[in-house]
Amino acid sequence: MKCPNCSHENDENAQYCNKCGSKFEKKQDWNSIFILAYCVSILFWAITYLLLKFIFDWVDCPWQTQNYIYLSLSIISALLTFVLPLGIRTTWMKIVAFVVIAIAAITNIFRNIHAMIEIANS
Repeated sequence: MKCPNCSHENDENAQYCNKCGSKFEKKQDWNSIFILAYCVSILFWAITYLLLKFIFDWVDCPWQTQNYIYLSLSIISALLTFVLPLGIRTTWMKIVAFVVIAIAAITNIFRNIHAMIEIANS
């Protein structure tokens, strides 16, 4: 990070300039924002999942439709996990996180699509 006061090159996470002592403005912490967004999306999914049970009981929805909706929510939650690695700053860790999440998400999606096909065939 270059000091706006004296142009001295400092560490990226420095709060003060090593040469002139000027205080740097705090940068936006994207890690926290992405992790918070991920947690809120999972919490929203969990609450929706719980509320759907009560709605299905009240409306007397067929079990096939219920399963389609639950499986669709599971696919959406698998896709939402791709938000998390965006908050990681180290490139190699970001790549590893994307690969691991991609494997888990693809497995989840294909398993749920297979379950939907089984429901349709029954």
